[in-house]
Amino acid sequence: MGKKIVSLLLIGHMIILTLTGCNTNELGFLNLSKEIETNTQYKFTNSTELVISSTVAREDYNINLELKGEANIDDLNSMYMNFDVMLKVNEIENEQPINFVITDNKVYVSKNAILETVKLKEKLDGTKENSKVIDYLYNEELKDAEYILIADLNEYYNGVQYKANSKEINDSALDYIKAAFKNFDTKLVKKSNNGYAIELTPKNAFVLIERLIKYVDENKEQVFDETIKYIEKIYDQINVTDLEGLLETDKQAAIDEFKESRQNFYDFIEEAVLFIKTDEFKAYENMFNRSTLKEEIYKKGSSYIQKVEGELVFQDIIMGNLKTSTEIIPVAVEQKQITGMYLSIDELESLYYKTENKINPVNKIELSWYPENDNAEINKYRLDGKTDWDYKNYALIEDRVYLPLRYIGESFEEDVQWDNELKKAYIIRSGEKIDMTGVLIDNTTMVKVRDFEKLGYKIGFVQVEQVKDAGNFFLEIMPVMFIPAAVGLITVWKDIVYNIIPILIITILTTVLVMVATGKMTDFILKKDKG
Repeated sequence: MGKKIVSLLLIGHMIILTLTGCNTNELGFLNLSKEIETNTQYKFTNSTELVISSTVAREDYNINLELKGEANIDDLNSMYMNFDVMLKVNEIENEQPINFVITDNKVYVSKNAILETVKLKEKLDGTKENSKVIDYLYNEELKDAEYILIADLNEYYNGVQYKANSKEINDSALDYIKAAFKNFDTKLVKKSNNGYAIELTPKNAFVLIERLIKYVDENKEQVFDETIKYIEKIYDQINVTDLEGLLETDKQAAIDEFKESRQNFYDFIEEAVLFIKTDEFKAYENMFNRSTLKEEIYKKGSSYIQKVEGELVFQDIIMGNLKTSTEIIPVAVEQKQITGMYLSIDELESLYYKTENKINPVNKIELSWYPENDNAEINKYRLDGKTDWDYKNYALIEDRVYLPLRYIGESFEEDVQWDNELKKAYIIRSGEKIDMTGVLIDNTTMVKVRDFEKLGYKIGFVQVEQVKDAGNFFLEIMPVMFIPAAVGLITVWKDIVYNIIPILIITILTTVLVMVATGKMTDFILKKDKG
């Protein structure tokens, strides 16, 4: 599996690298790109405007993103970034910058992201969901916290370590291009007033693909051999300690496997040569006609500027466009640590539910389960009429249903405590321990549903068999009920066929209205029963 991942990454990397080719302008573009990438300590700003057309969304969206921060990537195994984000959607923007910090292979976000996200959502769609819960959580429960830990990169990349620095990695890529694609000219890179520019259109992109495939076909031995050398170089630049198929001990076997694929590579190129001559290949170009992508990079004083503009057009329909500008300013950047209090995402989620149960308590929990499923479906009915849906593992022991004590107990604001010595969980009320006599399954205390009656809760039970006969009756009779309507439709078909569109619209609308009316009436009856 690991070798397949590396193969896909290399193919993608090779295509991207090849876009720049090896003529004078292209080497100039590469050298300037390399100069930018070798800056490992810098400040940066980015301004991005993304327009999404209503043809692919509910409405036209104009999204503006502003980033401003600093980075230190001297050590690729422990990179540092600190930047502020301002987001504007259709002229509605967050009030204060949201700060992101990447340090010690962990990603943090400032706690004001909670309020800013909720406010932005409220302004966009007019909803003010759980505002009391959010305000109490932010101002009381999180008053001493500064950041939220949203990701620990060690969990994803713990088994991969870089042995090379960014300059060595970039040098390897540049050497590979020069060796594998020497004398190949993409004809895309032009000298601009400030630096170098690339303009990509469907026409010149497909011409590039044709020329690239022909070049590889004529120089396939050279391209393949240099690619193998590049793969070996990549293996030398990383140390994998915990990824099956990519370990140091797997290195030679993986290289040998790549070498054995030479004929497969040759066969693929031959098939590609035939494909680019077909009408199907030409049809793809027409599908994206009028799409454009422009990139320019240049140096301004001690700063580096990159600008990208693009528009995606699919079958003559404008799907959206992108405009972005980035400035990189080389300066010394000191890595900083998160010194204030922070919470993990899991801790924040747990704290949110506890706060919600306090501010908007659960009145009733309704659950359903089936022996063939591992999870029970759970509906929580809250004080304000809101219903939460969830699912949890359950256990069926001697025809009795067991559910997680902490999950159910804390939903009703019960104080659930654990006695590690006795390996028992308790409900604490007024200082008194109430033993729930649960069973420990996968480090979770599971309790019989009926045992919650000890706490004064009312337990109701509806068995499937009680409604099974009625359900079967309706399932059997329903098809028969459609026969008269179907026969009537056949007899008048010639009269309605010319009005089929209005009839379909009316049918759909009335169906929706009936569903809404039925739902509202059911909701009214349930609330009346509660009252």
